Amino acid sequence: MKLIKIDPPDRSFSRWLTDEEVGQVLAHSRGWRLGSDGSVVAGTLRKLTVAPSLAALGAAASANRWISRPARAGSDGSGPTHMMWGVFEARTDAEVAALVAASVP
Repeated sequence: MKLIKIDPPDRSFSRWLTDEEVGQVLAHSRGWRLGSDGSVVAGTLRKLTVAPSLAALGAAASANRWISRPARAGSDGSGPTHMMWGVFEARTDAEVAALVAASVP
């Protein structure tokens, strides 16, 4: 499996990021790679599949409250996305993989 470096998204946190963009931010911060099948992989020797896709990682981040998107009535979706770095970084790669697997239907 060829692993590809994941770069952070071009958009800023001053707007809501999509689930895929949130996944990019989280994967980039941990140095994870994108597998040839689109999965997010941790490690170079012992490859651990963390999530089936960047979008799934971002959706799990929202479900597990690793990110915060303030709700406003009538919002056009342009509110800020806040990363809860302490909550996310406290987890090991295996814990993140288990939480993502539990969040993905």
